Amino acid sequence: MTKKPNTPPTQTAPERKKRGAILVRDKLREAIQWLHLEPGSALDEVALAKEYEVSRTPIREALLLLSNEGFVQFLQNRTSIVAPLSLDNQAAFLDTFILLSRGLVRAAAQHGKIDQSELAPFVDAYAESLADGAVEPAFRAQLGLFRHIAAKARNRFLEKYFLEAQDASVRMKLLYFFPHLVGADRNEAVRRLTAVVEAMAAGDPEAADAAVRDSILFETRVIQAGLGPRFGHGMDLHIGDGA
Repeated sequence: MTKKPNTPPTQTAPERKKRGAILVRDKLREAIQWLHLEPGSALDEVALAKEYEVSRTPIREALLLLSNEGFVQFLQNRTSIVAPLSLDNQAAFLDTFILLSRGLVRAAAQHGKIDQSELAPFVDAYAESLADGAVEPAFRAQLGLFRHIAAKARNRFLEKYFLEAQDASVRMKLLYFFPHLVGADRNEAVRRLTAVVEAMAAGDPEAADAAVRDSILFETRVIQAGLGPRFGHGMDLHIGDGA
């Protein structure tokens, strides 16, 4: 009896559908994170299906997945929108992000020195892009640096939750940090990031902890300043007697 050659199993419809939904989820999340879709904007399933060249079923599944991640909000009329960015939980988020960041760099530094040549290009790209006013490349360089450090921590749980928190910070920083990062603050941002790299290159957990903490606190101060009044507090609203 002739033995049939091994052939790869045929992909089932649910598997194809799942892969389609995951693919749409990833692309749509990227568009939402980087503000290519503005907070509060409507998400048209028909238009999205046409854009991503899929049926509406993967679109609905992708929107549900993104809703669970906090990027999409369903309204009572069954329409969906890009979730607005709320500031009411940012203090709790920043506490969490600082704790995860400090734990991450400590874990990575405890495994030894990281060759500075691995990390310096990220800071160089960050500085050059900031100088050119190119926010997205600058931010992607910063995110890339910490993804590289995260892989050195050798702790998949810490890496997973840190990267999730880092992803959650993207919209906030694009809206409230980078637009207000001007003048000397740009140099300070680069200096803070350089301090993190130097501590990692030295394999110094204490210095790395302090550097990443101070970097995030610096970013927080810029965000707070950006949310303050621009001119109203300095206006003289006294109304004369008309004489």
